[in-house]
Amino acid sequence: MQTNFLLGEIKLTPDARMKLKRVPLDLICRHAINEHGHITESEARRNARNMDLLGPIVSRYKADPTDPHSPNIVIYTRETWDETVVYLD
Repeated sequence: MQTNFLLGEIKLTPDARMKLKRVPLDLICRHAINEHGHITESEARRNARNMDLLGPIVSRYKADPTDPHSPNIVIYTRETWDETVVYLD
């Protein structure tokens, strides 16, 4: 897999780990290739701009894609691309 930006160190918050009961490598991979899930149009524009200018990149996915009431998992790569954090929204 070739990523479109650097992920840096990947961190998973304890509440996200508890909810998912796994390390979400599939979601991290989607994030890395710019398949950002359920983000707003303004977030998508910001992500596109930040790909050129080195800024934060955000993705949002359902913790359980079969449950519309499931909480979101957010994957956030910091503005310097040195760290990516996975957390519950």
